[in-house]
Amino acid sequence: MKSHQKTIQTLFKILFFSVPLILWPFSSELFEFNKMVLVYILTIAITAVWILRSISVGKLIFRRTILDIPLFIFLGSQLISTIISIDPQTSWFGYYSRFNGGLFSTISYLLLYWAFVSNVGKEKVTKLIIISLWSGLLISIYGVLERLGIDKNIWQQDVQSRVFSTLGQPNWLAAWLIVLIPITWALIIEQEDKKLNLKSIYPYALSSLFFVVLLFTGSRSGLLGFVVIEFAFWAIIFFRNKLKYIKEFVIINFLILLIVGIFGTQFSPSIFDLFTKNKNVEPTSTVQTSATALETGGTESGTIRKIVWQGAVEIWKHYPIFGTGVETFAYSYYLHRPVIHNITSEWDFIYNKAHNEYLNLLANTGTVGILSYLSLIAFTVYLMTKNLTTNNEKQNDKSSHMVASFISGYLSILVTNFFGFSVVPIQILFYLLPAFTVIVANQKIEEEIKNKPTSNQKILKWIVICTATSLIIITCRYWYADILYSKGVNYNKVNRQDLSPKYLDKAIKLSPKQSLYYAEIAKAYTGLALVYNESKESTLSSQLAKAAIDNSTKAIGLTPANVNLKRMEFGVFVMLSTINPNYLINARDVLISAVTQAPTDAKIHYNLGLIYSRTGQNDLALQTLKKTTEMKPNYKDARLAYSILLIDAGKKAEAKIQLQYILINIDPTDSISKQYLESIK
Repeated sequence: MKSHQKTIQTLFKILFFSVPLILWPFSSELFEFNKMVLVYILTIAITAVWILRSISVGKLIFRRTILDIPLFIFLGSQLISTIISIDPQTSWFGYYSRFNGGLFSTISYLLLYWAFVSNVGKEKVTKLIIISLWSGLLISIYGVLERLGIDKNIWQQDVQSRVFSTLGQPNWLAAWLIVLIPITWALIIEQEDKKLNLKSIYPYALSSLFFVVLLFTGSRSGLLGFVVIEFAFWAIIFFRNKLKYIKEFVIINFLILLIVGIFGTQFSPSIFDLFTKNKNVEPTSTVQTSATALETGGTESGTIRKIVWQGAVEIWKHYPIFGTGVETFAYSYYLHRPVIHNITSEWDFIYNKAHNEYLNLLANTGTVGILSYLSLIAFTVYLMTKNLTTNNEKQNDKSSHMVASFISGYLSILVTNFFGFSVVPIQILFYLLPAFTVIVANQKIEEEIKNKPTSNQKILKWIVICTATSLIIITCRYWYADILYSKGVNYNKVNRQDLSPKYLDKAIKLSPKQSLYYAEIAKAYTGLALVYNESKESTLSSQLAKAAIDNSTKAIGLTPANVNLKRMEFGVFVMLSTINPNYLINARDVLISAVTQAPTDAKIHYNLGLIYSRTGQNDLALQTLKKTTEMKPNYKDARLAYSILLIDAGKKAEAKIQLQYILINIDPTDSISKQYLESIK
């Protein structure tokens, strides 16, 4: 029995330490995918050992908590939404490249919650917390090194201005750090030895380091979350203890103000900026160095979020009960995407999340899903505050300070999720912070020992072990398939289509239901078909072209709701049209179908207009391109193509208006527009 518990506790240590840290550069997505796979493997292992422990005592070991019913209701809402989803594959596994949020991930988090409260003793929680802080220390050190430029030439993003360490995105790192910060504060006020030594200094140092890296993320939602933990934690501490910890409060906040003065924030300059300003030298704005490219050179991110949120609400209006399906926002958003999105700097970006956890759930799982989620949050807050009250009755119980840190950290997640969405490390904390409070506020796990296992128990144990081993192998195959897929994609990018199919074909054999694999191998076969066509090997070229079309068709058949697969199929037919012009008809038909799924997407309309022109349907081309310019008035390519077709149609006056619009409102230096305008004068 003790060995089972020790194993479970060790696996949880690995979970809290490794998941935030892990990344793998050879997978299609470096961060979230590998974290999710590791969670799957550890969940399987933890659940298996939990079942083995239950078999040993001859009954299910399951600690009842107030969250059991809300968790089951939430799980039920997700299950129904998955079953009736517009794309069940995505709903089960999550959107490819995001992964977190699919039904399998939700099941994993719930199993981790129940396994934790049923198997982890009170004395082990502190050790797990320390493990998390060690992980935070390593991640923060890497974040500081990123700020110093250690890997500035590796990433496309300006990581030196907005660090993201091993979390993959600045806002995600910020959201994770602000959950850890109040834990360091709890450790500070729990110290018995108030003398100045290494042991007493280290929680202050950790708190300061975490806050420094938080500033380096340049995350506005992170700073807002920090305000929440600052208020919530100290309000609880002072309410329960009067002014007992005023000294610690002053020191901590003095360090925070000192750090803000040294490094500045998005909303305030650093002390160095003030000095340079006094010297009449143009200061380096903290906002400029920490903001995203969109915030400095494009549409403000808040404006874009409002547009996406509007689209999420429209999805809910059309699918009000159970939504379009868990994690299907990337597909449903195109159908209800506001036209105004076309005039933002992210007009052609893929939005696979609503950038608001609550609206994302509303769109994907409808009224039932969001109400069950909000009910879960309400019961969680009640549980955590109830456990705080329980500890309040034990004035000498220092664990209440830790509960206060869990509550404030949990509230910060609710805030950062409003401006973004959960990722794997945050989701683990969302479900396990309540589990922490259950354990620290209650008695130890009851030890039950049953000697001499029966034959039936032995058989059951072997069944559990074999099942868990099989599930772990399946998960590893899923991970390895992605590694192979990533290799195939990379070979396609460098025009080595001769090598790409070798890896993509293996990936398909390991994961035959993944539509992206078929779409990618279709691109490879298309490239090879063009190469052999140039070499006059028409038979082989024709075979490869057919293979490309078959795989592209297979991809869309597996995920018909995914508009982006139709974009890829359109590209396949356009490329193959150099071999056989009749493929342009296929390309046209693909886009006609895509338009019905993405009626406000300007790029799809633009490409459809060009295809109409190439297939001799000039009237339809003019109509489509005119509509495109109405949807996106600053679309230079579409307006130029429309102008050229107007000239060909003898409508020079209208063409002149279009060309002048380009030169006055879009690009005054555009030489092509100038040439055409000169030719019709």
